[in-house]
Amino acid sequence: MPTTAVPEVPAFTLTCPAKDSPDHEVRAIRARGNLPLMIDDRLLAEIAQGDLAEGWETAVHLPTSVLADMSRLAGTRLASVLDANIDSADLTDVVSDAAVLFLLAMRRAGVKSPDEIGPCTLLFDEEHPQELILKRG
Repeated sequence: MPTTAVPEVPAFTLTCPAKDSPDHEVRAIRARGNLPLMIDDRLLAEIAQGDLAEGWETAVHLPTSVLADMSRLAGTRLASVLDANIDSADLTDVVSDAAVLFLLAMRRAGVKSPDEIGPCTLLFDEEHPQELILKRG
């Protein structure tokens, strides 16, 4: 289960913006029925509805220990890339790791379906590879 202690300095954040975000790109992603995901305030990713459903279905059938291991692996890889230089990273891998971590964290936090994902921010603590989800609105 995700930690409840807020890391002093998170390695990175993943934010799912609200539907009424002032950002026109976020609103456009939502209008297409997809999920916007801001990666550490550096990159706005779009998780397609089909990818979201597929990832969710996979996560539903995984044991809790596997979910935790996958979350740690994706978070650690993403922290490493963001720490090094995102400009030289393979953006497909960056978005994939972010999406995996985010969806697994939502699942581990008790969200029952992708439709229940509301605006929230995930903080990743690299020192103790784990995530904390801060829900808004």
